[in-house]
Amino acid sequence: MSFRHTLRRKVRRTPLGNTLPDGAEAAPAKSGGKSIFIGALLILLVPYIGSSLAASITISGRSGGGAVEFAQGSQVTVVCDTEIITSLDEEWYDAGVIFRVSKIRLSGILNTAALTATSNNGGCGDKTLTVKIFATGTQQVIGTGGASENYVSFTVPKTGTSSGSVSLTNATGMTGASTVTGSNTDITLTLSSSINIDANGINRIAVETS
Repeated sequence: MSFRHTLRRKVRRTPLGNTLPDGAEAAPAKSGGKSIFIGALLILLVPYIGSSLAASITISGRSGGGAVEFAQGSQVTVVCDTEIITSLDEEWYDAGVIFRVSKIRLSGILNTAALTATSNNGGCGDKTLTVKIFATGTQQVIGTGGASENYVSFTVPKTGTSSGSVSLTNATGMTGASTVTGSNTDITLTLSSSINIDANGINRIAVETS
């Protein structure tokens, strides 16, 4: 009687399906944990950095008195008055098939005379205001004298002044009128009928002091 003895070697398989002999060690798999962690950290830092930059903006006042001036939107803030309401009147312009800007109104201007004020809300009486209107970011021509007439300036009637016409500069063909009531002055600026600005495109009325 004969016996056959078969020698079996112990075989190990790698994760890719290859075989390794006894005593051999498979190379350790690289871990992606570190790169994943760094990626997650960057994602978290992006919004944090953005909010930090926005929070660091500082606006300094004029003449060291804390006065600031903004000239945009329907409710504007200037050095001499913290709240001026602006609005537009429209009328149909048949030839252009648009509603044209017919009037610019500034309401509730504080008319106390305070020419040397260095703090907000000191009064705009006897101060010069300049008005501009913008359509899709472009300053509009509002006078009939050419491209340079893209703003109008006037002096605000102070407390006790009678209501009536207002003298304008840099806007040929435009007329101005004031209504003075106590400490408030309302100004109405009427554009020439030959100036036809599409009211639908207006996105900003700017008011500045000088």
